[in-house]
Amino acid sequence: MHGYKTFHEEIMNGLIENVQNGSSSNAYVFEGAKGLNKHESARLFAAALTCMSHGGSIPCGICRSCTESAANSNPDIIYVEKPKDKKTIPVDTIRGVNTDAAVKPFSAPRKVYIINEGDLLRTEAQNAFLKTFEEPPEYAVFIIVVQSASSLLPTILSRAVTVRFPRLSDELTSKILLERHPEEEKRIPFLVNFCEGIPGRAEEIINDGEFEELRGESLNVLAKIMTGGKRAAFDAEDFTEKNKEKAGEIFSFWTSYLRDILALQCGAFDRTINSDKLPALRKLSGRFDAKTTVRAAELMIEGLQMLDRYIKPSAVALRCALRINIK
Repeated sequence: MHGYKTFHEEIMNGLIENVQNGSSSNAYVFEGAKGLNKHESARLFAAALTCMSHGGSIPCGICRSCTESAANSNPDIIYVEKPKDKKTIPVDTIRGVNTDAAVKPFSAPRKVYIINEGDLLRTEAQNAFLKTFEEPPEYAVFIIVVQSASSLLPTILSRAVTVRFPRLSDELTSKILLERHPEEEKRIPFLVNFCEGIPGRAEEIINDGEFEELRGESLNVLAKIMTGGKRAAFDAEDFTEKNKEKAGEIFSFWTSYLRDILALQCGAFDRTINSDKLPALRKLSGRFDAKTTVRAAELMIEGLQMLDRYIKPSAVALRCALRINIK
């Protein structure tokens, strides 16, 4: 769409139409799961907001502002990012935004701030932002990109338009992946099921040469956890420590496999995600009951939530595996 890879054209058309009608806001929250190209959608919206065309569609793609926007060099579009050496967006970064917002645009009609990973704005940083957010300069527009709007203060949300980017249907996800990656035709049914309406996640998998190896190893470790007793819990700890940078993927694999095992135990053979692993999953499904499977899946979901709180991955794996083996 206008050269930007957004998955939600209808939503973006509505936002751009508001700009054309003069009914746009000074503050937006773009909410949706990681992998839905919210950042790219924010770039498109910023290009429309700063477009210097006085007629026709926007962004026009021709004016200086549009060409600079496409090249990520528009001086009136400011990207606010988490520093690489920090776990959150520091309050000093937001104070810098406040100071910069007092300076008029360089050449465009508006000055747009795209705050990525807004979930990482601590309360102190949000409070430092409030005055600017409540009384912004007429030309300033703020776009906060988050996975969950609940991470933001009510006072922030009350002054912004929340734009929700939903997951895509399986049909649309499949269509997008086939258009962009026809060479992956055989694997697309699995990718569609595994990524649950998030095409960006599927594209990450396609570009990750180690994905399938890690996925296979994760199934082997899960089999040990479910059938090997307490010793297997320490194997899970070692495996997760070895692959700690991809701990989230490992727990996602385990959750997905357990879901499939439960489907097999309930006779829902056509509802499995990991169809290429069915022989191993069928074998596992006969070695314990559905109650044990549900308990294990709940623990793995808890594990994912713990990882989001930056708890050490190997400790999370050990805890989950030990609790699964407590009868």
